[in-house]
Amino acid sequence: MEKVRIGLVGTGFIAKIHIAAYKEIAPYAQIAGICSRKKENAENFAREHNIPKVFDNFEELCTSPDIDIVDICTPTNLHDEVIICAAKNKKNVICEKPLTGYFGEDSEKEFVGIEVPKSHMYKKVLEKIEKVEKAIKENNIKFMYGENLIYAPSIEKMKRMISASSSTILEIRAECSHSGSHASYAKLWRTSGGGSLMRLGSHPVAVVLHLKYYEGIQRYGKPIKAKSVLAEIGNLTKIEPFIREEKHYVATAWEDVEDWSILIINFEDGTKGIIFSNDISLGGLKNWIQVSLSKGQIYANINPNNMMVAYAPEKEIWKDEYIAEKIETKEGWNFPSPDDFWTRGFPQELKDFAISVIEDKEPISNFELAKETIKVIYAGYLSSEEGRKIEL
Repeated sequence: MEKVRIGLVGTGFIAKIHIAAYKEIAPYAQIAGICSRKKENAENFAREHNIPKVFDNFEELCTSPDIDIVDICTPTNLHDEVIICAAKNKKNVICEKPLTGYFGEDSEKEFVGIEVPKSHMYKKVLEKIEKVEKAIKENNIKFMYGENLIYAPSIEKMKRMISASSSTILEIRAECSHSGSHASYAKLWRTSGGGSLMRLGSHPVAVVLHLKYYEGIQRYGKPIKAKSVLAEIGNLTKIEPFIREEKHYVATAWEDVEDWSILIINFEDGTKGIIFSNDISLGGLKNWIQVSLSKGQIYANINPNNMMVAYAPEKEIWKDEYIAEKIETKEGWNFPSPDDFWTRGFPQELKDFAISVIEDKEPISNFELAKETIKVIYAGYLSSEEGRKIEL
């Protein structure tokens, strides 16, 4: 096999990012087909991006002999059934983060985020993980987890520096935050599976887990795994002083999901990971990682970074040019990202996935990372609700 044929499931925001990234790795992959819940959306997307085949549904796409990899860019509540369908049809899978979640499938409650115990959610998520893992293993397919940040150039450099230092990772701090999603699905647990810890925290959780995994393999020949979790979540846009303000610059109207979280991971070697994620941070997307080593300190400022700095006295001056994700205004000083997709690792991620199938090797971002990330997140929800440390 010289080039893999991709079947894209979904036409939303992340599908557009993947399309742009696939164009940069054209020698390794081509988009062979697409489907969406609304066929009209798939047809319009296919016309715009010159995709040769539109499928009626994901079942048809998964059975097509013209598809090697099913790239799942759907909302998280649809991941399970598409993964299992693809696996049963011997198709390799790329699945965007997070892997799965609890969406109130077995509850009649409207606001499951506050009406269903997190212990029940955690149990159900573990059952889903087991079911998906069984389908993957029984059908001997490759599962590639769409966590782009572990492919970011700064994280790859960080790993090389950790190896070169021959030192111990003592603590990792990481954050993914911005001013909040305005998408309706993000406001409700039934469609999002959680709030800022789920949607945003899945990025830094995965990076922290990956760095400790990498350290363990380098030093001991086996991964250093998460042992327990302690977390706190909150709804800061629902406090009275904020509500009384006349104008709000961050997203509001969260129903039963949190807009703020902090999570501590205790690793089996006694070291710590601290994850921050929230929907109350103005000034654009924040992605950063700080590693405290026994022989050094490393900071990775993925977003924003000062590779470029620009000033405009009026927001209209840069109105037609992309500056950075989630900034509230283009007026004043800003930090334009020259190549945001590359900085955040999207083309590198998809190149690794394509080569993994072509050369029959394990991807860097695999099912183990997907599984451990979602386990940590839902253990965090349980910890916050019960006010105690959760053993994994």
